[in-house]
Amino acid sequence: MKKIKGNLIVPSLLACTLLSCNGGSSDKAKETSDSIPAAETKTEKKSNLFYALPSPIQLGLILQKAGATYNKNVLNPLSNLSTYSLPNSKALNLGVYGADLSYSAIFNQSQDTKLYLNGSKKLADELGITNSFSAEMMKRMEKNEGNKDSLLQIISELFLGANESLKENKQADISILVLAGGFVEGMYIGTQTAKNVKDNTAIYKRIAELRGPLSNLILMMEKLNNPDYASIIEDLKSIKTIYGDAPAASAKVTATADTTKKTLTIGGGKAGAVLSTDQIEKITTQVTAIRAKIIKP
Repeated sequence: MKKIKGNLIVPSLLACTLLSCNGGSSDKAKETSDSIPAAETKTEKKSNLFYALPSPIQLGLILQKAGATYNKNVLNPLSNLSTYSLPNSKALNLGVYGADLSYSAIFNQSQDTKLYLNGSKKLADELGITNSFSAEMMKRMEKNEGNKDSLLQIISELFLGANESLKENKQADISILVLAGGFVEGMYIGTQTAKNVKDNTAIYKRIAELRGPLSNLILMMEKLNNPDYASIIEDLKSIKTIYGDAPAASAKVTATADTTKKTLTIGGGKAGAVLSTDQIEKITTQVTAIRAKIIKP
């Protein structure tokens, strides 16, 4: 697994996803476990579940390492932005656009990074998340244009900050929708990209490892007891059903906080996860259908 200090967005989304910690240092991607900025040290079970979710940034780095090339067609068109009028739709698509933002930054697509940053900011503003997408943070993005490591650091801070703002405003339910949107978009980008990569073993291995985090996401959403979330929960469960009893990565999650470095290191998700060709095809089809529902204008 990759270690990106300060790089785990929600989806983001919030992990999720989906942020406001140390400044824009250029941290290199290293071969080890995931690490994300910790706004505060948390030990309760719910927080551990929250932080245990995967990052579109991490998946994007795996795509790049596998030799994938940038494909703008897998992004949610920004022309859809103005059509999201309901809070739940805005939250889900904030997660989607956050994943798209990360993907474009990983592949050094400066213009798309700017556009998807602005799109994310618009939805965040409409959801009342103004602090994380501040003028200062936007200036940092501009200043670090072309520096992928710093951009990914800042993107992570943006979305963790957004999550904290939602919790402070007693909108924690919305933050989980952001995470769900980022999770689905990350899987969509991964499954679509894998089709055109010669050696896609690492990509499908990572997708196989997402079964445990998917279960965590479903559990978090079910605990909210919100009838408005029934549809997305059923959609996520439909993906879990396809995973079935396939050998999977360790579902046990450990979280170790370093208050000095302001990072939270996530354990779990070890080697051993596999999917059959039939499962891969079914997951790809199902994720595509769910993602289409989420981004539908």
